[in-house]
Amino acid sequence: MNLYNRPVQFYCFSLALLIYAVFSSPTPDSLGWVEIIIGLLLILSIRIEPHTRHLFPWIAIGYGLTIPMILGVINGHHPIDMVRDIIPFIFLFLPIFYGWMSQDYSRDLIKLYAVMGLIFSVRTFVPYQSVLLTPSLWGQGPPADLLYLANSPEVLCSALLCIGYGGKMLMQKGSQKLAGFGLCALATLPMIAMALMMQRAGIGAVILFTVLSFCYLGYARPKWAGIFVMLLAGILIPIWTFLHPVIDVLWQKTELVGFNSRTEEWEAVFNMMSMDWVHLLLGSGWGGLLENPAVGGLNVNFTHSLLSSLLLKTGMLGMVLIVTGCLMPVFRACLSLMSVQKAQGRGDIILFGAVIFPFLISVFLYASYKSLGFGLILLVFSILSIRKLEKNQ
Repeated sequence: MNLYNRPVQFYCFSLALLIYAVFSSPTPDSLGWVEIIIGLLLILSIRIEPHTRHLFPWIAIGYGLTIPMILGVINGHHPIDMVRDIIPFIFLFLPIFYGWMSQDYSRDLIKLYAVMGLIFSVRTFVPYQSVLLTPSLWGQGPPADLLYLANSPEVLCSALLCIGYGGKMLMQKGSQKLAGFGLCALATLPMIAMALMMQRAGIGAVILFTVLSFCYLGYARPKWAGIFVMLLAGILIPIWTFLHPVIDVLWQKTELVGFNSRTEEWEAVFNMMSMDWVHLLLGSGWGGLLENPAVGGLNVNFTHSLLSSLLLKTGMLGMVLIVTGCLMPVFRACLSLMSVQKAQGRGDIILFGAVIFPFLISVFLYASYKSLGFGLILLVFSILSIRKLEKNQ
């Protein structure tokens, strides 16, 4: 499709994402002019399509915008804390509001998402520029990047997209090989950004994604698997002296903090739910605070898991409704991907692998589910499910 023939929603949406990547952060402390402009552009780009008018997700949206809000007001929660919960809740349903993206603009969304991750990665380097060339100092002391840009799902996803599609293009003929080398080189930016922030889950996801890709190639195209193994060894051996201190720091952090008190965090959520039947069934409402052992016992309005957060704020009823309503595209994409056996689905397998890891990390390990990037991941899953539906038809 010609770039000039696209609707105004496309330009508003793209501009909003680029402004977000350059000037904002995944979880801003307050709403400034940048966030207001982003919000207005996103509102202007909304268009409800017939295939997104399923009843159940709208029931989940209606529940989230009523019961938890009423409970938040009754319990006297701070309005700013409530807003910081409500906006991420709306992000969970981006596939409904931007269903038009699922039809003609999927490649543009994927490219935008990768660019956002690369921009966040470069912005991460700025506060770490004094130690950027000294890996032994990475992760020492409190984080220099107070915006936690490297924690965003866009950063990990951009690394996986560059590795996956870069490797695929290296196996092509002609000029595609040069583009493949370029993408693989770009993948180092988000990887360094995650290493600077000691993002163990993100780095582990990159390693697992690479290993699984090698296993798949070993089965489907053994010749290329051997070539890539030799290329990777040829790259890693010369820079081992640079990587070794980073691996040591990551291992020391694992021995020191383990899983960062995630189990204790869940226990704190269950203890709060067990106060009475209202907390168990309906939660504490948007804006509710928790003495979170995962952050030193401070009173914060988040947990490190989407599931525990919904359980805390919306109760058992809200968690079931919201999770079922917003994760439908994920379930459909997984089921439809498993049903595709032909080679035409390989590109989608790379994309699926690139989004499933940041999705799982956001749902179970990090609070990045509160960012716009997590909603965009759900939108990508929606695209995958629509693609497979069209292929099957």
